[in-house]
Order: sequence, then C-alpha cells, then structure tokens
Amino acid sequence: MRRKHWLAWLTAIIVLLIPSQLDLKPAPVNLRAMGEQLIAKWFPETTTQTKSQEKSDTSDKTPIESIVQGKTLSHTYYYHFAANMPTDAKQVFEEAVATYNATGVVKLIEGEGTAKQNRITFFVYSKATSTASQGLIESGHGGPKIIERTGWGAYTVNHARAGLNMKYPQMGIKKSVAVHELGHALGLDHSGSVTSVMYPIDHGRSVLSKMDIAALKSIYPESSR
Repeated sequence: MRRKHWLAWLTAIIVLLIPSQLDLKPAPVNLRAMGEQLIAKWFPETTTQTKSQEKSDTSDKTPIESIVQGKTLSHTYYYHFAANMPTDAKQVFEEAVATYNATGVVKLIEGEGTAKQNRITFFVYSKATSTASQGLIESGHGGPKIIERTGWGAYTVNHARAGLNMKYPQMGIKKSVAVHELGHALGLDHSGSVTSVMYPIDHGRSVLSKMDIAALKSIYPESSR
C-alpha cells in the first residue's frame, strides 16, 4: 500500500513538471496515464503495472467525429498544401500521409481534386495559447467538413483541413502532431487511450493503434475502396 502511495505522488509531480501539448478541442485528458508511462521508463520495476494499464487502454475504441458518423465517404482523398506552407511543415504532413496510406484503409493522393471529391488542405497558422504559462499549448488544429448534395447527382464528400501552429514550432512542427490532425481531418475524434495517435496530449506517438485503424475501417469500409 505504501509503494502505491509513493507512485501516486510521483505521478502527480511528473505531470505537473512536464510541459504538455494540448489540442484544445474539448476531450477527456488522462494525465495520470501519461505520468505512469514516464514512471515505467525511468523506473523499470514498475513495468508490470504500466503494461497492465496499456492493456486496458487498448480496449478503448477510438471515437469518430460526430459529423462523419453515418456518412458514406469514398476512401480516396486529394490533398494539397496552402501557399504559405514552410518546408519543415510540409515534410511532417507528407510523413503523416504516408502513415495513413500504409494502413491500406484510405488512399491519399497529392492534387487539388474536384468539388465532388474528398479533399484535404494542409495549412499552418500562428496562435498564442492563453494556457501556455501552464505548460499547455495548442500545437495544431484539424477537422472534417462534410458537404452533402441531394437529388439528381447526389453526393457526400469531406473537404477537410489540418493545420500546425507555427507560434510554437518546436512543439507543433512534429510528425506526431501532423498524424493527429490528419486523423481529425479523416474523421477520427479524441481518444482516452494513451496508445492512440488521437490522444489529446501529444506524447510523440505517430503509429496508429489497432483501435485507430478499426475506427478508420468503420468510416471507410471495404465497399468504399
């Protein structure tokens, strides 16, 4: 019991001392899980406890953006970069595109696309975060935009956007942030699992979890490919 009490206090201290990057879209933030991961790295004797935590996290399904739910979308997207895109930001987005293409669930192709095709615009912006003094910043922003036309020639498409915050380049211009924001653009919502790329606090994860891929497949089933 005394050992668990010591670990709880150490977890709280680590969480308070380490700056976190936060996508400010409302979502649950599991700071305790993040602290326990760091304890496992620094104190190997706690590995068993951390593995148990990760095992429970993988049972958490990655949510889907509400405006995407129930929509029939093609798995093919055309993406382009805004005119003011810096080279380093473009590079991390290209790496994020490769990550999602590797799943075989979606197909992202560079190009403008048409009004009747799924499109993604990659951009950068500069926004100071009021909570920066508390170690919480907005490192990026992204999301879907569903357009539906009914009647003759009806179609449903997603004209999404994914951006990186240049106000904090060391925090925002990262592959993990690009993967996270592209996930939003494709329809993935914030996850409470630290193993997910959609966890709201950036902790360097850029490999999609099984639950991330499962959520993608539910948005883009075999019939859309």
